[in-house]
Amino acid sequence: MNAPELAVTATRAVDLDWSAAAPAERARHWQRLHGDAELAAWLAPLAPTHLYFGSEFCEHLLPSPRALREALRQADARGLRFALLTPVASPAVLERLEALLPLLADGMEVVVNDWGVAHLLATRFPALGAVAGRVLCRMTKDPRLDAGWAARCAHGLAAPTQRALFARLGIRRLELDMPLFPDDDALDALPLPAGVHLPYVYVAKGRMCRAGALAMRGPERFAVGRRCQKECLRFSAAAVRPGREDACAAVQLGNTLFSRHSAAMAQALRQAAGSGRIARLVVAGEPL
Repeated sequence: MNAPELAVTATRAVDLDWSAAAPAERARHWQRLHGDAELAAWLAPLAPTHLYFGSEFCEHLLPSPRALREALRQADARGLRFALLTPVASPAVLERLEALLPLLADGMEVVVNDWGVAHLLATRFPALGAVAGRVLCRMTKDPRLDAGWAARCAHGLAAPTQRALFARLGIRRLELDMPLFPDDDALDALPLPAGVHLPYVYVAKGRMCRAGALAMRGPERFAVGRRCQKECLRFSAAAVRPGREDACAAVQLGNTLFSRHSAAMAQALRQAAGSGRIARLVVAGEPL
């Protein structure tokens, strides 16, 4: 059984020297980054194969052409295949992508989280590899839910209409999060080779950035459209409910709420990867 590929995500330039190191050094890297010895030991034998660069969630973190060129250089220098992460798209994002996508070589992947971006790739850049991102996977994974909702958390990606849409847009792969309450067949019946993100799942996103609003006053404090200072690259916040014990620990980062894998989710992911049901692991390369 082949081991899954291993992709590392980044929204800015990161040190990738550890990626070619011995497994013991890779284990220390993952331990420092995510504070989970069991996760670090599991990932250590896997040498990274891909660099994912950009953002799935915020248009302000879409890289500039200069930053993209540098990320491409870094990936090439370390023998990593490259994928561009793209967010839900406004007209301004689509305009910026028109300048970024020609910088990618044929066959490079673009992770799309917006059907308009998928259409842009299919019609204007068909030589690039379109990947359906996890924002397009409408799966319930709210950490406030209890196990009684487990049956309502299915991904639904195997529906005939979904398969037809993937085919029409030339989507070759897909990505998703672990279900909140995984069972033995949680990752079965996926219509395309799949990547699974870890050790966090995305719960919900909006356009309002809580960290960016903290320094503001007045009615515009939580409005969208303000000038971004990229506060999410420096600050995050634990999202807790006093007196309540949620299924997973939650973290607010910029405009997105994430939750950490529970022990059951981590175990189910390792089993799925070991059985060949997952083609690629996508690991956060920056701390939350």
